[in-house]
Amino acid sequence: MGIYKQGNIFWVSKCINGKQYYKSTGSTLKMEAKAFFESWVYELKEQVKNSKPIIKEEPTKQTTFKELAIQYLEWVNGRQKSYNVKKYIVPILVKKFDNKKLSDFNGILIENLQSDYLKNNFKPAYINKIITILKHMFSKALDWELITDDILMKIRKAKAIKGEIKRLRYLLDDEIDRLISNCDSYLKPIVIAALNTGMRKSEILHLTWERVDLKNRIILLDITKNGERREIPINDTLFNTLSGIIRNLKTDYVFYNPETLKPFFDIERVWQRAIKKSRILDFHFHDLRHTFASRLIMAGIDLTTVKELLGHKDIKMTLRYSHLSQAHIKNAVNILDKKHYNFIIVNENENINKL
Repeated sequence: MGIYKQGNIFWVSKCINGKQYYKSTGSTLKMEAKAFFESWVYELKEQVKNSKPIIKEEPTKQTTFKELAIQYLEWVNGRQKSYNVKKYIVPILVKKFDNKKLSDFNGILIENLQSDYLKNNFKPAYINKIITILKHMFSKALDWELITDDILMKIRKAKAIKGEIKRLRYLLDDEIDRLISNCDSYLKPIVIAALNTGMRKSEILHLTWERVDLKNRIILLDITKNGERREIPINDTLFNTLSGIIRNLKTDYVFYNPETLKPFFDIERVWQRAIKKSRILDFHFHDLRHTFASRLIMAGIDLTTVKELLGHKDIKMTLRYSHLSQAHIKNAVNILDKKHYNFIIVNENENINKL
């Protein structure tokens, strides 16, 4: 909905047939502005439909990047799991663009931003993350009718920086054994859950018993990073681990801080202690998710199945693991081995007999 503030007064905007229209509501109350917007849009569409002349009212000033940032973070909060990341990155962008009008943005401006970060030796992955968030901000600006299509198209023309290295670190069997044996008592079931489900840390730490069906051996996740429902099978290892947890009726959480009965706020300290004891280098908790996926691929599980278990929206995200299994590639060509060549030999013999 194209409702925004200019000073204390709410303004409305609407894009019809590529033309942007603005009007002041004259009100400081958002509910009144919403009612005004609906009535105004109806009248505007009727005027366009009947080819009547429209008096285009221009706002006293166009929306600035800073104003968009405030509205965007309010929208993200509670809707996206990435809010904690965005509330850090968006203010960085505000410092760079501040009160710059949204209508002044274009592809060159974005590419110059990329160049500035490259000159300061920032990694491609970090730069691409910032640009992705920036593009999404302008995508929402279009939804809210703060900009026209052509501005968003200019922004989207900026391509991602090449050379981004996707991290893929996973544990070998002996490393897994060492890690589990060196985990503190309350960290061990968390690590086992990560290794056997591929769930993200936040999904594990906020897991409740109502999401765990031990009878049918299924974990049901309704709220995930990509917003989609996901079902994860419980194997024997995880079943035995979960069955051994004494449930506290005062809390719904499977893994919880015994002092607060709430999810652990931070397990980094005990995690680092376990990693150090296990003599494992350059390994993050999220790499347990990579370990889960890598072991499945190396065991011959197809990429589509792994994609579903990980909850990836796009198979491209799962393809990073494809190089780990050469067996399915070899089997693909081996299928042609005997039958095809036997057919050729038989035909050749028939031709020879005819000579």
